[in-house]
Amino acid sequence: MSELRLYAITSKEVLKKMNGNRGKLAAQSGHAYLHAFWDAEQWIPSVAREYQFSQAAVKIACVVETDQELESLYDQFSSAEKIYGMTKVVDAGRTVFNGEPTLTFIGIGPITKEEFETVAPGLKLLL
Repeated sequence: MSELRLYAITSKEVLKKMNGNRGKLAAQSGHAYLHAFWDAEQWIPSVAREYQFSQAAVKIACVVETDQELESLYDQFSSAEKIYGMTKVVDAGRTVFNGEPTLTFIGIGPITKEEFETVAPGLKLLL
């Protein structure tokens, strides 16, 4: 089997709303990775264990242009065969997002690069 990865995906619109708050960015991406892994532990424990005991524990951060694209991407992964964990990270809005609950990230995995790219080809890395 190919190397398993966890993905955290956000949008450029969310990044703009964060106004450069790197701590918020780190916390929200951490939620995406962790909750996707926990979901995998519950629904596909053999895949979660394979990722957990791999020597790499690869994590990839990606970005789409808009919040709508982020929602759409989650829907695309939801409709695919569930062979991975997945989660939506919605910030409560207590600090950065002006009191508004805000979808900040989605988390996907563990999943192989090939399986990920069948649903989401050509996503840009978050740099």
